[in-house]
Amino acid sequence: MSLGRTSSRSLRQLSTAAWITAIVALTVGSVIVWFGFASLLDARARVFETVGPARISVQQLRASVLDQETGIRGYVITRDDRLLQPYTAGRASQKKIDREIRRVIDGDPSEATVVAALDQVQQAMDDWRDSVADPLLDSADQPDLDGTLIRSTAVFDDVRAELDDLEAILQRERVVARTNLEDTTSRLVVSVGATIALFGALASGGSWLLRRRVVAPMDRVMLAADAVAGGNLDVPIEVQGPAEIERLAQRVSDMRDRIVEELAAVEAQRIELARRADDLARSNADLEQFAYVASHDLQEPLRKVASFCQLLEQRYGDQLDERGRSYIDFAVDGAKRMQALIADLLEFSRMGRSTRAFVECDLGAMAEEVLDSFADDLTDASVSVGELPTVPGDPTLYRALLQNLVGNAIKYRVHGAPPTISLSAARDGDVWSFACSDRGIGIEPQYREQVFAVFQRLHGRGEFEGTGIGLALCKRIVEFSGGRIWIDEPEHGAGTTVRWTLPVTPTPAPTTPTGLR
Repeated sequence: MSLGRTSSRSLRQLSTAAWITAIVALTVGSVIVWFGFASLLDARARVFETVGPARISVQQLRASVLDQETGIRGYVITRDDRLLQPYTAGRASQKKIDREIRRVIDGDPSEATVVAALDQVQQAMDDWRDSVADPLLDSADQPDLDGTLIRSTAVFDDVRAELDDLEAILQRERVVARTNLEDTTSRLVVSVGATIALFGALASGGSWLLRRRVVAPMDRVMLAADAVAGGNLDVPIEVQGPAEIERLAQRVSDMRDRIVEELAAVEAQRIELARRADDLARSNADLEQFAYVASHDLQEPLRKVASFCQLLEQRYGDQLDERGRSYIDFAVDGAKRMQALIADLLEFSRMGRSTRAFVECDLGAMAEEVLDSFADDLTDASVSVGELPTVPGDPTLYRALLQNLVGNAIKYRVHGAPPTISLSAARDGDVWSFACSDRGIGIEPQYREQVFAVFQRLHGRGEFEGTGIGLALCKRIVEFSGGRIWIDEPEHGAGTTVRWTLPVTPTPAPTTPTGLR
C-alpha cells in the first residue's frame, strides 16, 4: 500500500479551528439575536402591557367621570336619592381606575407626563365636586335648576378638556411605542438574517474543506473496502490524504489480510459442519427408526407376555398356590406398566412434531370437554372454572395439558375426600397467566422442581398409579407454546397450585424433553 505523508495533526488542527470558529460565530450571533429579542420584548410589552392598558383605563375613567356628572344632573332635576347611585359608584370607580393607571405606567418613560395629566384630571374633578356636587348634596333647599346645570356644565367642561389632554398624551405614546416596536422588529429580522448568512458561509466553507480534506480520501478508502467486500482480495489499497485516513486505510489493508486467513479457516469449519450435519441427520433417522421399533416391535412381545400370563392363570390357576398366582399377577402388571411407559414415552417424544401452524384454541370449551371426560371421578367433586381465554396453539397439546392437570388433581386428592379443583386465568401484559388448584396431598417445596422431570415420582406405585410422565409432558407443551410452568404456593394453604403462562400472540418455542410427575 502506497500512502502519501502529511502532518499527523492536520485534521486535529482543522477540527480545532473549526470548533473555535463555530463557537465564536455562535456566541456572537446568539448575543446579537438575544439583544434583538430582548429589545423586541420590551417594545412589545410597552405597546400591549403599558400604553394599551393605560388607554383603556383612561376610557374607563372617562365613563366613571361621566357617570358622576349624570348622577348629579339627575339628582338636581328630580331630587331623587336613588339617582345618586351612578355618582357614588362612579366616584369609587374613579379612585380604583386612577390607581390602576398609575400602576400600569410605573417605570415607563411617559410616567411623569401621564401622572401630571392624571393629576390635572383629578384636580378638575375635585374643583367640580367642590363647586357643584358637594354643595348640592349638603343643601336641603331646592336649587336653582337652570343655574346649577349651567354652572355644572361649565366646570365639567374643564374635566373633559383634561381627559382629552390625557388621552392625547397616551395616543402619542402609543404611536411612539408602535414605531419603536416596528423598528425593533426590523432590526431583529436583519440580525437574524445576518446570523443565518454567517452560519451559511461557515457551513459552505466547512463543507468545501471537509470534502477536500476528508470526504475525497474517505471515498478512496471506501472504494478499496468495496473491492475487498466484493471478493477482490488482491487489489492493493492506495490512499493519499491526512495521516488519520492513511491509518484507516492501513487498518482496512490489515483486515483484508485477516479476512484471507479467516476465510481459509471458515472453509475448513464449513466442511466439518457439513460432516456433523450428515451425522446428525443419520442420528435423527436412527431415532425415528427406534420410535417405530418401540411402538411396534417392543409393544407386541409385551402384549403376548401379558396375554399368555393371563391365559396361564385362567387355565392352570386352580393348580397354582397363592404365591404362583401372585407371580403371574406381578408379570401381567409389569407388562402392562411397561406398555404404558412405552406409550407415554412415545407420546412425549412425538410432542409437537405433528404441529404445522398454531390456531385459535378456546380453552374454556376444552376445559369443559376434559371435565366431562372425568365425569365419573367428579361425582361429588367441587369444580370451579373461571373465564378461560382463547389463545393460539395446538388444540391437541392444550387438551393433553388440561387432561394431565385435572387428572393429577383427581388422583392426588386426600384419601376419602372428594376432589376440589379450580381453573382460572388472568391477563398479565403480553401473556395469559393460568392456575389449576386443588386441595389434595400437595407437594413439598423441595420437590416442586423435581416433579417436572421425566419418570419422576414422589410416591410408590402402590399408593398412586401413573408413569411419571404427566407433568413432564405439561412442561414440554407449555414451553413448546412459548410459556413457562411452575408449582406455586397453594392458594388455600393446602393442596397443589400449578401455574403456567401462554403468550397472547403465537410464539412457538420447541424445546428438548424435560420431565413430569
